[in-house]
Amino acid sequence: MTSRTKIKPNTKSKVKSKIMTDQKITRREFVGGSLAASLLTSMPIESQAKDETAGRMKYNLFWGDLHNHNAVGYAKGSLERSIEIAREHLDFFAFTGHASWHDMPKMPGDRHLKWVRGFRKHTEHCPKTCRLLSEANSKDFVAIPGYEWHSSHFGDYCMLFEQNHPELFLPDHVDKLLDFAEAENALAIPHHIAYKQGWRGANFDYFRPKTSPVVEIFSEHGCCENVTASLPYIRHSMGGRSTANTIERQLKKGLRFGFVASSDSHRGYPGAYGEGVVGVWACDLTAESIFEALRARRTYAATGDRIALDVTLNGRPMGSQLEPVRDRQIDVRVEGQDSIQIIELIRNGRVIDRYFPADHVSEPPPLPGRVKCRIQYGWGPWAALDLGRICSWDMTVRIEKGRFLKVLPCFQSAPFAENIRDNLQIISPHKFNLRSQTSRLRCFAEDPTKAVVLEVEGGSDAELTVQLRRPIQQVVQTRLTDLIRDNVITFTGVFTSESYIIHRLVGKNEYSATVQFHDKQNTTKGPDWYYVRVTQNNGQSAWSSPVWVG
Repeated sequence: MTSRTKIKPNTKSKVKSKIMTDQKITRREFVGGSLAASLLTSMPIESQAKDETAGRMKYNLFWGDLHNHNAVGYAKGSLERSIEIAREHLDFFAFTGHASWHDMPKMPGDRHLKWVRGFRKHTEHCPKTCRLLSEANSKDFVAIPGYEWHSSHFGDYCMLFEQNHPELFLPDHVDKLLDFAEAENALAIPHHIAYKQGWRGANFDYFRPKTSPVVEIFSEHGCCENVTASLPYIRHSMGGRSTANTIERQLKKGLRFGFVASSDSHRGYPGAYGEGVVGVWACDLTAESIFEALRARRTYAATGDRIALDVTLNGRPMGSQLEPVRDRQIDVRVEGQDSIQIIELIRNGRVIDRYFPADHVSEPPPLPGRVKCRIQYGWGPWAALDLGRICSWDMTVRIEKGRFLKVLPCFQSAPFAENIRDNLQIISPHKFNLRSQTSRLRCFAEDPTKAVVLEVEGGSDAELTVQLRRPIQQVVQTRLTDLIRDNVITFTGVFTSESYIIHRLVGKNEYSATVQFHDKQNTTKGPDWYYVRVTQNNGQSAWSSPVWVG
């Protein structure tokens, strides 16, 4: 058995220009329907996958959240707020309100009644839920109805329906639930699977690949790839990760499923940054296409940054099953939102090859050229000093002698209030406005910051200007050439006031890669399974769904 890596140079894509004026442009007009397109391209990023009979298939990348909560249950925020937030920065989302927990233990001080009351509220709201989700659908946004079924013994499932489904089927056994899913052509996606069985970890004795073609590898609970993976289970009362229930152990047992990530946000914030988001390679942005992609396992998981990841094995897309073959070529295309630390090829649970983009970067980002830059804002006073507060931000960002190609939000779920919204308003390829709020109070993973990622095209004389109106009036200007090696940190007042950073530029050879791995087996016996894991230097990660050979 041998393994070797071949590096393909990035090639320039042919693009079509659009003439833009300084009139308000919607987010979708600016970043494209898939959040992967730009002002320069007429179509979203397409997969390189091929079909054995039809030749090259046209799959576009769409981003969504298949598991999140709000006050229609026992979480926070109205469903209207969730829909509004989802439409601002996602292509699709499924609202999966808390619906039942038939074997729920009684809790001290009758605190389990919080769940009981939440389930009742979810049931009573069901007709309105169906109406709001149906009304939210449009040509550039898909709202998927669903609900979450809890079980201490069997684990939790998110039930998803291609069309509105007012019936809440809430049985006391998972076989009944999965029978219902099969009969209704619904999906049942296992969640936080790595908790110990009996403590709401998945019970894979009842696993059905037809109803559960994908499994949640990451959410705000943490990562369940294996027990040594980063982002452990630490935020809940169900304990840590059980080796027997990890993704790796199930794949080694022969189970077959793809990977998704979703937030499980309890603050009414679908797609909350750092809590999990799913990338789907689908033909178009419709519920039918999204479900077809989920069933085909053309999906992958990401923690927060929208890392575009396309993986094929002998031309077949992620999630595929191939006949036995000795020569295996794995083609990987990655475009991150920060510098990529490592791209790893995993076969049967072991890393067999690695690629480090930094090994192939000898020069700073060239200007003129295309680069990425992150503007991060927040920090502020410590809650431990009784100075915790919500800070409102209002800024305009401009570029002269250059232009913005993409502006992607990195908005987490805190701080929470029903009327709080993060709003990114694109004015032109040279200007955008940002209104947002940050706080150290109850922020996710103790991260009191938010950010936007800019993809910029400009020369060494291009100048970036951040004009702050709130929390104070302030203007910061810097040339792109000065951001090649240094960042710019600015405080909004005396210690312990908030601050913001214009991060250093990240060049194309740092944030993107086209890699070709080869694996040649001495026998065609199998099966073997492969997937790709991508990790950025800022800790954000992505996992492709596996491909099986044999």
